[in-house]
Amino acid sequence: MLPLILAALIVLVFLIAFMLIRTLSLHKHDESIEPVETIRVDEIKIAQHLADAIQCPTISTEESKDKDFGPWLKLHAVLKKNFPNLHKTLKLQEINQYSLLYTWVGKDPSLKPILFAAHLDVVPADQATLETWTHQPFSGDVQDGFVWGRGALDMKGQLVTLMESVEFLIKEGYSPKRTIYLAFGHDEEIYGLDGALNIARSLEQQGIQLAAVLDEGGNLVDELIPKIHLPMALVSVGEKGFLTLNISAQGNPGHSSAPPRQTAIGIVARALALLDDHPLPAHLTIIEPLLKKIGFALPITWQVMLANSWLFGHPLLGYLQKNVQLNAQVRTTAASTMMTAGIKDNILPAFAQAKVNFRLIPGDTVEKVIEHVRKVIGDPRVALTMEDRRGWEASHISPLDSPAYKTLELVIKQMFEDVPVAPNVFRGATDARHYESLTKCVYRFSPLVMGEKDAPRVHGIDERISIEALGRMVNFFIRLIRLWGEAEF
Repeated sequence: MLPLILAALIVLVFLIAFMLIRTLSLHKHDESIEPVETIRVDEIKIAQHLADAIQCPTISTEESKDKDFGPWLKLHAVLKKNFPNLHKTLKLQEINQYSLLYTWVGKDPSLKPILFAAHLDVVPADQATLETWTHQPFSGDVQDGFVWGRGALDMKGQLVTLMESVEFLIKEGYSPKRTIYLAFGHDEEIYGLDGALNIARSLEQQGIQLAAVLDEGGNLVDELIPKIHLPMALVSVGEKGFLTLNISAQGNPGHSSAPPRQTAIGIVARALALLDDHPLPAHLTIIEPLLKKIGFALPITWQVMLANSWLFGHPLLGYLQKNVQLNAQVRTTAASTMMTAGIKDNILPAFAQAKVNFRLIPGDTVEKVIEHVRKVIGDPRVALTMEDRRGWEASHISPLDSPAYKTLELVIKQMFEDVPVAPNVFRGATDARHYESLTKCVYRFSPLVMGEKDAPRVHGIDERISIEALGRMVNFFIRLIRLWGEAEF
């Protein structure tokens, strides 16, 4: 008996030592990076240029396919007026009439080009909320240190600061070694199928392969994990897939005074409740690289669980799932977003339908999600159909060891006080996914600090961006364009 106890104690000691060694590995810091001196730029002028762009109401909605594209043409004219040197130097190609592809020809044609993406369109402002806006959505007011209006954050701010950076570099006499593309789709808010997708096809038809792509995505945050204050930059190295399913049931119309056990509404409601109670499995795979990058700042209990996820993965996932934002990082989410049923309160509905929107983590496929939904609902009375143009797989995960990523990480640290830079998977959909056939190195990052009160302004009320932030964004893009433009990767 004693030898067995002794052997067990030895195994236990070795196990504890093994876990502690793994935990200590999370305390390694990246090498410190010295900040670079910022360039003096005309922030007021930049702010006014953004205001001009916001005043062009380039609103994309799926219900307005035959809409007036006058605001897009007005925006084209504003960009030509405000960035004259860019338009003299770069070749402009209009794709599908309203998307813009600029080519800045490099001196060395042997180097693969790089592409910076942004989009020209914005989401509408809910008419019911207009009275609560401090400044009207398309006023473009410059006041109190901010530029106000729809698109300030998403993403005319990035569009304008990219163009400001190129304009500045041209005035300074800079000419890139490799070709640089500026790709501005006109319909990103409705999936980019007429804009960015056709820009990518145009490049592909020319046989062009890219060294890297940078689009909107992650940004600088202050408190990713509740109660853990740690400024960090999130670079999205992938994005979730997208699927909308119609979940419907037929009913027999009649008088509500003699109802069946379940109406069509009840059948669909039960299906939705089952989906809520049986989510798709959670995984650490996607969020683990992010957590390990900031492991040195986590509480010791987190460090032990993270470093030894082979043993403590389940409790760690349990904690992550308690937070809405973190839960969305570890699983494919399902959200019931729309419901249609009935015509009168005393008539049994002939039909009921709900829309459920899924955001797929890499590893979960559209086919897998549909099979999960069928199995969970398990009701032959429920019909499942995929919403037209509402499904695509999660993106690939771009490499962290590429020269493009390492340079991007370097510039972030230089421009934002040596913050930790961590990879994540973007929860939303961007135009970036359309360029995946042209390069493995697709990164999504906006050089912008997003505080707790800023995030709800994206697609929400009182969207705005600080004038100071615009100046920093221009500085960031100037430096990144120089480094990516000269690097031989």
